[in-house]
Order: sequence, then structure tokens, then C-alpha cells
Amino acid sequence: MGYQLIYNSSFKDIDENTINIEIYRDSGGTLIASELLCSADAVSINYESDDDVFKPIKCSDCQINVLTTKVLANLYTALGNQIYCTISKNGSLLWCGYSVPCLYNTDYNEEYNLLSLQFNDILSSLGNYNYTYLNEKQSIVSFYQVIKHIISQIDTNELIKNVYVHNAKKINDTTDLLNNLSILDRNFFDEANEPENCKDVLEYIARYLGMTCYYYGDSIYFVDYDIIKNINLYTKYILSDDSNTVVALDNTVINVNQNIYESNASIAIGELYNKVVVVANSNSNNTIIPEWNDEDDIINQNADANKYYESTRDISGKNYTLLNAFFKSKNNWWWAKPSILAVPIEEVTPQNADSNGSYWQKAAYYETANEPSSLNWKTYFTISDYGLMGWKTTDGVQLSLKNKLPIAVKGGTFIIDINYRLSGDWNAAECIVTSDEQYYDGKYSTGFTDTMFKCKLAIGDKMYYDGDGWVNYQEYHNKVARNYYKICNGPNTWAGATWYKYLDEYGYWRFVTKGEYDSISGREKYSGGYADRNYVYSYMNSSNERVFVEKWFYDECKLQDCFYLVHKNKVGDKVFDTDYSLTNTVSWRMNLAESEDGVAVSLPSDKMTLGELIFELYAPNQLGTTPMRRTDKEPVRCNSFHINDVKLKYTTSDYVKDIFNDETYDEDLKFENVIDENIVNDFDDIEFRINTYNEHAGSYSYVLTKIGDEYYFVDTLTDAASLDKLKAEEHCINKYVNYYSKPRFRYSNSIKNRDISLNSVLKENTLNKNFVINSIIYDLINNKCDVELNEIR
Repeated sequence: MGYQLIYNSSFKDIDENTINIEIYRDSGGTLIASELLCSADAVSINYESDDDVFKPIKCSDCQINVLTTKVLANLYTALGNQIYCTISKNGSLLWCGYSVPCLYNTDYNEEYNLLSLQFNDILSSLGNYNYTYLNEKQSIVSFYQVIKHIISQIDTNELIKNVYVHNAKKINDTTDLLNNLSILDRNFFDEANEPENCKDVLEYIARYLGMTCYYYGDSIYFVDYDIIKNINLYTKYILSDDSNTVVALDNTVINVNQNIYESNASIAIGELYNKVVVVANSNSNNTIIPEWNDEDDIINQNADANKYYESTRDISGKNYTLLNAFFKSKNNWWWAKPSILAVPIEEVTPQNADSNGSYWQKAAYYETANEPSSLNWKTYFTISDYGLMGWKTTDGVQLSLKNKLPIAVKGGTFIIDINYRLSGDWNAAECIVTSDEQYYDGKYSTGFTDTMFKCKLAIGDKMYYDGDGWVNYQEYHNKVARNYYKICNGPNTWAGATWYKYLDEYGYWRFVTKGEYDSISGREKYSGGYADRNYVYSYMNSSNERVFVEKWFYDECKLQDCFYLVHKNKVGDKVFDTDYSLTNTVSWRMNLAESEDGVAVSLPSDKMTLGELIFELYAPNQLGTTPMRRTDKEPVRCNSFHINDVKLKYTTSDYVKDIFNDETYDEDLKFENVIDENIVNDFDDIEFRINTYNEHAGSYSYVLTKIGDEYYFVDTLTDAASLDKLKAEEHCINKYVNYYSKPRFRYSNSIKNRDISLNSVLKENTLNKNFVINSIIYDLINNKCDVELNEIR
């Protein structure tokens, strides 16, 4: 049924203005409205006070006092937005808010009882709502989209019609800040992916804009009190159709002395501060992919969350108890589910795990004779190949990100690492013994290769990494369209093979038959042979003729828009049952933040890298093969790769300031201004959670702007009054220093309500100063305001 009117009341104030109160409840049934009897002090609306003149969010609450002989059970709720009230003045919405959960307190006897109903405005109520992704996944969103999304979380009846933003700053030469400033909404979740509450998110936006956010009537306002007297233009965003227009709001100065309701004036001088620190508290984006062993994501494939299988096996003269459970990824990963003879396996068990494809498993073991008090379960992603007659069968993508995460960085480095183990067995228990075989290059060796994982690392459809650098995807598409890539095979044994190639009009090397080669003139061309006849590569052309190719071309055709992640195998290393990681290419000379071993992939430093991250792992090259081939003994086939960790992180360079003392740049950049080092009175640190780009730290917190089709990090905002171009943090620190380093008056009194709002500018004649509202209590029945005012410039 939605919200239904349950109570209403109407009265006139001392100036004959009509005040209407309506209270609604969200109910599944039909409710009948009743009239409430208000007490003498019927309604008061209070906007909170704060020592911070430029506090980024200012909330309000309302108290409605009624007389009743009944228990008003309909006003009891444990939900945050089940009950709301609207207060109108002469037919126009003045204020709306939501009841405080569970708040119901009154005296109770046979006479009339005074009941005080408490309601909080939308901004305060948003503290009970967690932020959710706008598009149900991480994305780049404009400030306008964030604000509208937050309002919709609670305002299901669309009481809030507009958002007004003071034209105090400019970006890209426009005051349309909300549509021209964007951010990765991953910033509104912590490192554990727990969401911030919506009120805090609004506060972060207001702080970055250098404005105070408040609610009044049917609108939310963002106002810069530092220049409220000088600029009365606002950008009005209409939520119903997402349009916006520039409007002027009345900033006529209201004379306090001519509107005294009752004289109880007081003045004070606010505290002075001569040190202000702004902390740009960045939300690190070092962790690019989900946690590998996320217990909320890796869940048992069986309906029974505790399902496992138990078996025993004799290994190296001892009997072991083996325990295995098979798992799946709920949200984070796509994987190539296993099959046998091309028939998909719906549920993996020990009886069908010797299959072709991939699955998660948890494995534990112990010597049967020594049963332990607890188990040490370890999680693995297993890629298996039990091809018919020993043929290599498992191929293609085995693991990829299901939700392609957006990234927005400039420069920096990806570090990738995989921890894995080769095995002849599907069971990942560490006690399993496949072979004591070692990599060997003696007279019986027929050679061995490095362990290589084919990998795709791309940024949307913009660019991909080819092992040497980032390549525009258009180049890949051109090669596909021009039939550059061939289906190559090898290595094969072929005595006397010769390759032939020429340079075509696109700058591609084309491999051809000898006849074609001989007929080509006027082009650069070459031919050659192979150093080892056991490593010959070729493809079949459209005429079914064999065309020999060089190894680099075979690799390029095999990889196309991918590259190899490599572990370099060395003579003497064990082939099976040993944990290995990728060969490290990260150096201390790179000066990377949170550096660790892995494969370093540097990102372009001359432009932003922005788009959805594509990360795919293919079946490794040694799977389904005999990794060590020799003539004096039977080779051992690799049937499984057990992967126990995959890492992909982002980090920045130029991190270390002082190499000898290990001093590093702080990820949370500080801006400060000290007027007198000898006498320092610190203002509380001002925290930014939406920040200006800092080259020394990777972060989701940086603001973006779009020019044409490209996004860029925002460096400066232009002050509309002074035209100063400064970082948002610098604007903030200048504002606070200018205000708090000089004596400023505070004035309190009771005055008549002459349409006074938090946007009003007031003047007191005796002090000859201009003021704005710090706190205000609206007494509706007496049409007066108790105000505390802050002096402004």
C-alpha cells in the first residue's frame, strides 16, 4: 500500500500563517487518519550548532508536541524511514523528516498526556543507510549521480525536488560542478569492502566542494559561507528530469535590530587559531582484484556448507587420511568448469575430479596413526588435464574476473604473482608425491621449457599488455581484419625446414611459401632456418601448404592480445610437488610503494589509464605435458596445477624520499598553514576523503573530470570570487586561516521569522557586522527564531 496518512493537525501562528502537520506510515494495510491536538508549544525545528563555521553538513530535527488520551501505537517503529512527517506553511513544504526509531516516551494517566514526537531530517536519517553501488558494481560516477542515488535510498515519495549548489567554484570554466566532477564509487567502501553510510558520503562531497550541505523545504543546498554575501547565483539541479539551470537566490541582508522578537541578545568572540592542517585521507587502490581466499565468496559447491570427502592412501611408506571439499566462487570469479569427454561436471567429487578443467578445492591431511585435534585446511584453484590417451586437452581461459573493476590511475605499476605447484594428481594435499624428477640438461635430456601462464591484462577495449608494453586495441583489431594471425603448431621435428618472410604494406612480416617468396619483388624480405630441428614451427595456408615461421611469430599468434607470465625453471629444481612463484622482475630501483616480488607491468605515465580491468588466466603450458623429457627413463605427465594464490596489485613509484633512512611519502597528504611558529593554537585536523590526485599514492579517492571523451584527474578548482586556481585542499586551508586567524563575533538573539533560512545574510547595527546562521530554532506557533550567528567577511 505504501505510505498512508495516519495523523494530521493544523493551526495558525500569531501572524495568521497556516501551519499543517501530516504524519505518514509505510503500511501493508489500509489506515484511517486521525487528527492530533497540538500543545501550546506545538512545533519547533532545530538546526544544530557547531564551532566549525564551515562544517560540511548541517542537520536538523523537529519536535512536535501533542496532547493525547490514547497510546498512539502507530507512532512506534523500529525502522528508520517507516514514519515521516511533513510540515507546511501556507501550503508550501517547510520541512520533512523521519521518526527516530523506537522513540516513544510520554507520561500516562487518565488526563491528557503530553507526547513529544521526534523527527530527524533526511541528512541526519541518511546516517542509518549504507551506500550501495549505483550500477550494482564499481563504476565511475558523477557527484550528481551519487547525490541523487543517496537521496533515492530514503526519499521514496520524492519529497526532495531539487539540489542547489552555490556557484562558488568552477571546473572546466563551468559552475556545473556536480555533472563535471566524478569519482570511482569504490572510494565509499573500506578495505574490507564494507560501505560507508550515505550521510558521510554527502559530507565528503561537501568538504571537497568547500561548502556546507543542509536541507530545507523541498531541496538540499550546498552553500559556501565564505562568499555567500558576494555571490547569490546557484546551479539548480532538478531531480525529476536531471536538468539544471542557474538561478539567483535572494541574499538581501536582513536587519536583525529591526526584527527583534524579544531582547535576550548576547555576543562573544570566537576562538582564534593560527595553525590549520588539512589531511587528504586517501582510500588506497593497491588491491586491484578481490582477495584470493575470500571466505564470503569461495563457498562449498554442495548445499551442505560442511560437505567434504574422506579417503586414505599409502604414501612413501605411511598411511595418510586425505580430506577434500570442492568449492566455487559466488560472485568474484568466472572459471572453466570441468568436464569428462566434453560432458560438463555439475558437482565435483573425488570420483570425477580427474577431469579436464578447473575447480576450487580445500585440502587437508594427516598421518592416520596420529589423528590431530584440528585440521589445517588449505584452499587451491586446481587446473587439471586428464586428456584421453594422454593428449593435452585443457586449454583456453581457466579463470577471469567476473566483475570487471574500473580503475583510474596515472603511471604506476601492476605487480602480478601466482603461487603454484605441478602435480600428477588432482588431489592438492601437500603429502601427495608425484615424482622426485628434476630439471636436467645432461646427455639424456631432450630439453625443458619455462613454466608459462598465458594471461590477458587489458583496460576495457582501449589497450592491452603484450609483454613489452601497452598496445592500442585498434592495432589488434586491424591485424585480425587483415588476416595477420595464423593457426600455428609446434614445436615439431623437421629436418631442413626453411622459413620465408617479407614486409607488407602495413609493416607486418608475412611468412609465405618459397614460391610466393620468389615472386615478390620491391619489398624487404628474408629467409632462414632453425638452430634445432626439434623446434620447428609452421602453419597450413589456404592451399593446404605448410608454411614455416619463426618462433616469435608462433608466440604472437598464440598470444594475440595476451602475454606470458613466466617462471624460469633452472637445472636441479624439482619439477613436481614444489611450490613456485613467478620469476621476479620487481627491483628496488623502481622505488615502488609496498613493493614485493612478482612480475612488474608499468603503466603509461604520460596519460591516465582508465577503464574496466580485464584479467584472465589461461591453462599453463606444462599442463597435460611431460615437463621434463629425457631418453633414459619414462617421463612423468603433469595432470594438475594447484594454485594457492593469485595477486594483482597496483602501486606507485617515487615512493621513497630518503633511501638511507627509509623515509617514505605519506599516502595521506597533508596541507598546513602556520602563521606564528612560536605560538601555535591548532584547529582540529580537517579530513578530506575525496581528494586531489597525488602522484605518490594510488587511490580511489581522486576526483575526475571529463573533457570530450577522456577523463582526467582534477588538479585545481577556480574560485568564482577571487579567480584563484588552487587544489580543493588549498582552497579549504586558505578559507579557514583567513577566518580563524582574526577575531570574529558570535551573536545570539530571538528574532522574528522573516523567511530566514541557512542561506540568509543578517546584519547587526551596533557591531556593524554581517552574519550567517550557525544554529537556529524555529518556533512555528510564535513565528520566531532563536538564532546563533557567525560573523562573515
